[in-house]
Amino acid sequence: MGQAPLTLSQAADAVDVSIQNYWLKGTDDQPEFFKKFTNVTTGVTDYHMKESGLSGLGSSSRTVESAAIVAEVPVQLNSQTYTQVFYDKLMSFSLIMWKFGIKKRDVQRVVNELKSAGKTRREELLAEKLDAGFVTSYTTSDDAGNYVVTTSGGDSVAQYSASHTREDGGTAWSNLVSDGTTANLSLDYAALKALDRVAGLQVGAKGKTLDVNPNRIVVKKGTAAAHKAKEILGAITSGKIPEEFSNDGSAVNSFEIVETPYLLATGDATSPTNLSSATNFHALDTSFINDQYGIQYFESQPIQLDEQHVVYKTKEIQYTSTVAFAYGHNDARGTFGSTGAN
Repeated sequence: MGQAPLTLSQAADAVDVSIQNYWLKGTDDQPEFFKKFTNVTTGVTDYHMKESGLSGLGSSSRTVESAAIVAEVPVQLNSQTYTQVFYDKLMSFSLIMWKFGIKKRDVQRVVNELKSAGKTRREELLAEKLDAGFVTSYTTSDDAGNYVVTTSGGDSVAQYSASHTREDGGTAWSNLVSDGTTANLSLDYAALKALDRVAGLQVGAKGKTLDVNPNRIVVKKGTAAAHKAKEILGAITSGKIPEEFSNDGSAVNSFEIVETPYLLATGDATSPTNLSSATNFHALDTSFINDQYGIQYFESQPIQLDEQHVVYKTKEIQYTSTVAFAYGHNDARGTFGSTGAN
């Protein structure tokens, strides 16, 4: 906000004829990691998106001779509202800097960094959604200041919780990685068996068991959790039991590892959720990445670079980029998380 334009005094090397090589070292074009754990909807035209619905039914009941058939009706599902937010960035140059520095050095593509800034913020926010999966809200910050992000789902609890309310009022269900005694296990073979256990216990709105099979694990790149995931996967794909020397096969299935650099970790700025992604990990069944389950991303405007604008009074050259989207979750079924604290 209110940032002065880039001038020759700030980048004098741009017009220094003794410097033959003048590079633009911009942001690398990285993969879109968020699409690995988010259901993406584009072309949205509504400011607010709201979802709800009805459950299915349970099981049929036995009917003895001359008895009345037992009736059952669906129950209303939880609802969630997603509101579009614009994320923008402006870059400006003095006329002299633009003409004799940027254009002369043929680094006009510097303005593409504005698009990269939009991509980076999107990845940061969606990664924070995972980091903050254990709380219902947190405070984040950008160049415009601090603001609160609500992360709870349609049942008003955190994405990863042992207290997800069932829509029919039945027993709460959990998607915290737990062996039945200890929750939030650190990533190892025992944790993967605990993950398989919790997935097998996950139920729908009417309390009937769902067929959930976690097959993708998301971790912070370069952390202990990432290293352990790769070690375990290597053993499984070799037909071995991880962390053992026996000849038996693994009790858990193979999985895909997503290593995103955008999750927070030890050594980075303090996590807004007071968690360290050096140990926590996230798992999901990719068949549940759809319109009904998991994290949703609604895009009303893709990242675009706006046309050049000239401030007539100063001849300052300005460029801006814009992206608009909403994100969050309503139903956390099919997703699992662990802080890795135990």
